[in-house]
Amino acid sequence: MKNNNFSIVTASIAAILVLTHSAIGTAAEAYKTSRGEVVVTGLTPSKRYQIRYIDAQGQIKSRQDKSVNKCGEIVVDKAANYQTLIVGPENIEPSSLETKTHVKCQRRQTSLKKMQPSGVERANIPGSN
Repeated sequence: MKNNNFSIVTASIAAILVLTHSAIGTAAEAYKTSRGEVVVTGLTPSKRYQIRYIDAQGQIKSRQDKSVNKCGEIVVDKAANYQTLIVGPENIEPSSLETKTHVKCQRRQTSLKKMQPSGVERANIPGSN
């Protein structure tokens, strides 16, 4: 009997978490490719992010800021070997990411006007507060 109660409680908590997550919005997710890229998905199209990383020696380095493509992705080349990749507020450990094949964004533009990036989301460097 306890197992059934536990399952019901677990399912209820999971449902609440899913609903809460949906109400807040989706969080960014990331994966790496066999070509050494890190792809961050679930971002706001046309938003611009500050890109930083921590190398194997623990040094904080900068990369050129990147704009999110029309599919909500940022692709950071040569990033799979970083200790930490920082894309705006997202701190990503590439070594822990799943390796997937990246399919280039083919989402159709809804207007003829080109999307322009707006502002830059600052990198949230761990321990710098």
